[in-house]
Amino acid sequence: MTHREFKLTVRKEILEHSGREVTPVHYQVGDVMIVDEATFLQLQSGSFVQRYTREGSIVFDKYNFKNEVACTEVTVEYTVRKLGQRKNKVD
Repeated sequence: MTHREFKLTVRKEILEHSGREVTPVHYQVGDVMIVDEATFLQLQSGSFVQRYTREGSIVFDKYNFKNEVACTEVTVEYTVRKLGQRKNKVD
């Protein structure tokens, strides 16, 4: 099983929309957002992503981030190994 996560660097502020007049900045320029592969592919295809926060929601697309993205790939492999016990010994 392979798991990938992507580190996106914010280049355009991502604001929080809460229905109030003031729209606070949720992610500043230079902040790093880590997303899973499904979200990365959604951004790469040109779609918007909406995430809910305590006060409202944030909406972003690929143009909120720098073009170069760091990717971490972790492969998890499950195997069975033997301890080397003799068959005539019983617990």
